[in-house]
Parts: sequence; C-alpha cells; structure tokens
Amino acid sequence: MGPKTKAKKERRCWTAGLGVWFTLSILASIPAWAAMYVHRNWSDNSLFEMANHTHWHFALGMLCVCLLDVVLRWLNHWRAPWISRTLHAAILLIPTVYLCALAEPWTALKLADWRTDKPTKPLSIASWNVFIQNHEFDTIEKTIESLDADVVLLIEVTPEHRKGLMTLDKKYPYSKWSPRSNTQGLAILSRIPGIKFQERITGPSQMLSLEAVIPKGDYADEPIRLLGVHTASPNQNGRFRVRDEQLLEIAAWVQQSDLESIVIGDLNITPWSDGFGRLIRQAGLIDTRRYRGFFATWPCGLGVVGIPIDHALVTPGLRVIDRESGFTNIDSDHQWIRMCVDGGTKADRNRLDSRDDTGKSSRSP
Repeated sequence: MGPKTKAKKERRCWTAGLGVWFTLSILASIPAWAAMYVHRNWSDNSLFEMANHTHWHFALGMLCVCLLDVVLRWLNHWRAPWISRTLHAAILLIPTVYLCALAEPWTALKLADWRTDKPTKPLSIASWNVFIQNHEFDTIEKTIESLDADVVLLIEVTPEHRKGLMTLDKKYPYSKWSPRSNTQGLAILSRIPGIKFQERITGPSQMLSLEAVIPKGDYADEPIRLLGVHTASPNQNGRFRVRDEQLLEIAAWVQQSDLESIVIGDLNITPWSDGFGRLIRQAGLIDTRRYRGFFATWPCGLGVVGIPIDHALVTPGLRVIDRESGFTNIDSDHQWIRMCVDGGTKADRNRLDSRDDTGKSSRSP
C-alpha cells in the first residue's frame, strides 16, 4: 500500500469517526434540548411541569457529554473544520449552559459547613413523610428515635398512625397530632417544654399546615416559628397550580412576623422550579440544601438518582450548622431530612440580617 493510499484510508477513517461522534453528540443532546423547551413552555402543561423536575439530571448529563467530547478530541488530535467545530460546540454547549444556569448542579457540593464554632445547644429538626400506607409502626418508631431530633415533623399521618405510635408520647411529650384519613395528616413531635402549636387551614385549597412556636431560652433569646407543610403533589392535571398557590401562602406566613422562621416538609417541588424560586424570593428564605449536598429524597428506592422535594428553609438569622438525609424502610417512598440550626443572639441576627451563606441579600424589600 502506497503512502497516498494509506493517507486516504486514514483520512476516511478520521472523517467517519468524526461523523459518528458528531451524530452521537446530537443524539445525546436531544433530551437536553427538549428539557430547555419544557422549561420555557411548562406553565400551561402538567406533563411538562412534571418533566421540569429532572433538569438537574440533564444538566449533569450534558456536563459529562461535554467532558467526554473534550477528552476524545484531545486523545485523537481531531482537527475538524471551523464550521464543524462551531456547530458541534453550539449543539453541546447551548443546552449545557442553559440547564446549568437553571439547576446550578455545583450547589450539590458540600462547601458550606466550614465553620468550626458550634453552639452549646443547637436546635435539631427532622421531617419525614412516613407514607399513608406504611403501617410498620415499630420501624417508624425506631427511625424517629434514630434521628434524635428535638422536633420531628411527620407527614401523611393517619388515625392508624396515631394509635400505632402512642409510645412516642413518652419520648416526645410536647406534641401535636393532626391525623387525617387522606395524605394531608401531619404531626409535630417535640421534647421542648413550652412549645405552642396551631393548626392552620389556608387558601382556596384548604391546605393543612402545623405551626409551632419554639420558646426563647436554650436555643435562642427570641422565639422561633416553625411551619410544617405538605403541599399538593403535581401528579394530576392542574394540581401544580394548587401547589404553587400553597407556596405563596407559605411565603405570606413567613412575612407575617419579624421572628426567625423555619419552613419544613414535603413541598412536592424541586429547587430549580419556578414556584420554588418565587417562594424563596418573596419570603426571603434560605434553602439549607445549597452547598451541603444534593439530598434526593423521592422516590426513596432511587437513592441519589431521585429528586429533592423535601425541604428545610430558614430565614437569614438562623445559622445552619448541619443538614443530612437518610434512607428509611422500604415501606416509605421518602427519605427523611434532618438539620441543626443555631438561633444565636439578637446581636448575631442583626449582623446576619439580610445575608445568606454567600453574603448576598436574601430578604425581600
């Protein structure tokens, strides 16, 4: 085989390889382009709204595709024409940049827990959707005990749960149970003396939420408000609008008082959804998940591949010390979440007022 024939054969192989990778890149980017379309057009479509909660996964996937593209080009010394390189870059980078700006996958990195000073008595709060059909009461009780939290919110609590978990009254003597025969039942278990509770039925959807006021003393020099919630699941046509209305009602609750506040529970929404962003902005809340982990909580069986729909949000004066989530028994479809916060002193809160973990303003004007 002569030099010219060999060169032509190598050129054909190079062209064929470049064409195959170009085709594969297009195929790999189609879901990401579709995710861009979904995000820009989901507001009137329930199916699109459901798909809206997977943008973090598509963003991470496209980052991997782009990294693989760079590695392959470097290993094979590809020198494609500039038109081909420009088109290929546009196909890969446009959806990657858009989805990353939307989902911010880097916020799953554990970077926020750099403080070494710890309060003498942090406030630990946990939340868990036990699942309405979960009647493994012994396992539920052991899970709650393992959390060792000062306050525990239970979601989808039924009258059967109340009867089956009576023994928890000894460990959590200051509690409020609001069981329901549907998925709206809630309970707040507490071992803090003097805590006060109130059921709240708000909005056209008649959403049940539980409000607790933690007294001043061991945890802070001012009371701390807590709202346990379970918003509507967007698994039926139009229900995401009901959920978003409920999120606005939660924002109004936060704005009703100057006391530091905590919103915790199953919000049935991911952090990169529009409704979640509006809640954060209007209420001036901080998402305790950011820079502490991904915290996928549903469905439990998918582990880290799932999505974070159980949330713990705080006002800026509460310093977040720790945040975690964990697997439960197979009878619940949610992981639990747990966080520790420091109420601090009034001077601390004045210093931290209008600032989040990055030092930027998070309060609404």
